Amino acid sequence: MTMTAIVLASMLCWVAAGQLNGLPAKPAGEFFPLKAADHEKTASFQRGQPVVGTTYFYWYDVESKAHFVNSNGSDALTTHPAEMAGVSFKSALWHKGQLKDMMDAGIDFLMPVYWGVPGKPDGWSFVGLPPLVEAHTALEKEGLKPPMIGMFFDTSILQWNGFRADGSSYHVDLTTEEGRGWFYAAIRDFFSLIPPAKWARIDGRPIVFLYEAAFVKKQDPQRQFEYVKRRFKDDFAIEPFIVKSAGWQGEADATYSWGGAVSGPILFREVAALGPGYDHSAVPGRQPLVVERKDGGTYVDRWTKILQLDPKARPWMVHVETWNEWHEGTDVADSREYGRRYIVLTRVLADLWRAGARVYLPSSYVNAASVSWEPDKPQGLDLRPTGGDGNWELRTFESVRAAVTLPNPHSPTTRYLYFNVDDAFAYGLLGKSLVLRVTYRDAECSSLAVEYDSTVDQGPLDGAFRPAAETVAVGDTGRWKTAELRLPECRFMNRSNGADLRLVVAGGRMELVVSRLELHKAQ
Repeated sequence: MTMTAIVLASMLCWVAAGQLNGLPAKPAGEFFPLKAADHEKTASFQRGQPVVGTTYFYWYDVESKAHFVNSNGSDALTTHPAEMAGVSFKSALWHKGQLKDMMDAGIDFLMPVYWGVPGKPDGWSFVGLPPLVEAHTALEKEGLKPPMIGMFFDTSILQWNGFRADGSSYHVDLTTEEGRGWFYAAIRDFFSLIPPAKWARIDGRPIVFLYEAAFVKKQDPQRQFEYVKRRFKDDFAIEPFIVKSAGWQGEADATYSWGGAVSGPILFREVAALGPGYDHSAVPGRQPLVVERKDGGTYVDRWTKILQLDPKARPWMVHVETWNEWHEGTDVADSREYGRRYIVLTRVLADLWRAGARVYLPSSYVNAASVSWEPDKPQGLDLRPTGGDGNWELRTFESVRAAVTLPNPHSPTTRYLYFNVDDAFAYGLLGKSLVLRVTYRDAECSSLAVEYDSTVDQGPLDGAFRPAAETVAVGDTGRWKTAELRLPECRFMNRSNGADLRLVVAGGRMELVVSRLELHKAQ
């Protein structure tokens, strides 16, 4: 068989197998291709400059009831826009109002949550961007400076896209050339619809936030981001600034974590994620999950935690999650329920952030040498309430009160106890070492280990679950023992599923019995 025949046969097999087809050669927008001259004199933030961005959900349309009414006819929103009339991704007037409110809130850049399937330009993600650009331009003509526009890539389209001709979805595989091309095409389409002078940039490079990696079929950590940057530079004469969520493999320009509205602040080296609270009670089929706003107290507390950090050591970008995700109640936009309260709060706190201000809060643990926990006696160290994969109950063993691990519904082989460290104590420890002492009953499990939030990118989620070097073997004597473990390079910024550290239990009946924990600053 000739080489030409081999290539042709391979192509036919690929098509016959129902693989990728129909990927458009050109993007949907007019701002393509670009040259280096198109980026001259464009505004840009600099790496390390304190900035505040937010995700902008623009999929709403009150006229068609898209994202206003669930399929069963019920109200789809937990929080509601202050004014329902005219809310639509197709309306430049609505976008203009949101942009003006973002200016009032002190937002530096917004990221439309983009769900644009390549080759399907009739979708709301495509249709809604030109009116947004129109609104942005109208404000500039009025002499105002609306926030710049970056991209939030909703990567759920890598699995759920209806891309194929028969309406079925193509599950994007980044180990293939076709998959990487599909991945890049969505990014290309977005920026082709936004004038380059409006791009939100870091060091001149346009910002791209990537949502969760769980939706991709396979990753290629060596090539997937390099491919995007190379293709983008070929087409737009500049590389993008990629901010990946923690589950993505490979080297990006920065890392963040989604979930700041639930358990923020979640801090990585460059990005802090936070939000005002959470409530998805309007979303059908979900288990109840409410993080109370406490009349703004939750939001202020989360901002305060990062404002306590030394400006020289803390992240420089804040991701406010979200501007207007009204389904899940994570919004800070003007709403029927909260009015403009969160716009005002965001402005005050964002101004402090950009000014490099540092907040000092009174606490008995600011200069403490140690913190500890005992049942009903937390002293700067607290056991997180039972729930999720960290279930427990209190029992008494010969007058000694202790926490006992209960089954983990997510794993039959592991159980956890999650602990949070007082913020005033923790935030003076960035990169430093601690000694952990665990008093436990020598029975009912085989081993005890510790995973903790660390500055070293070791273990899952870039060091959010770094394992301590030692594992403690648990015997069957029934006696109380104390194990000592060293925790170097601590971060303690709530990245361990919203906690700072967890005890990991395995083997036997997996009932770890703990009566006391102590954390001591290493000498």
